[in-house]
Amino acid sequence: MNSQQKKNNPAVKIGVITAILALLVLMFLMLPKGFKDDLSLIGQGSVSVVLTHDKNLLDSTRMMEVMNKVRSDYEGKVQFLAVDVVTPVGQGFVRDQRVGSISLVIFGSDGQRLQLLDNRVTEQSLRATLDGILAKAGG
Repeated sequence: MNSQQKKNNPAVKIGVITAILALLVLMFLMLPKGFKDDLSLIGQGSVSVVLTHDKNLLDSTRMMEVMNKVRSDYEGKVQFLAVDVVTPVGQGFVRDQRVGSISLVIFGSDGQRLQLLDNRVTEQSLRATLDGILAKAGG
């Protein structure tokens, strides 16, 4: 079979389409679960924690796990958001906030940036930071 016959072969076309669809499904499954990515929620009445996330970096996954450990204890008081740094929205957020590809940016209920935590954050340090912010805010 020459190269022209391979290009016109329906089995090759179906194989390529199947591979592309499988890749898209895999990419979807790798997205962080349970975190909104709607940055317009910042400043809408509750404290917001935004993780700049890169699924290719181990520290980013670890920080997501830290957020997951504390999230249920702050339900109704804190919004946990994640923005993928490889998307245009994520790149814009990183640029506008002048942060790295793995960081937690904490905003007050009015949208004012309050704190920046780097990739060394632990469950205990995140809890302490959030408790301090909520205590100041009266929540």
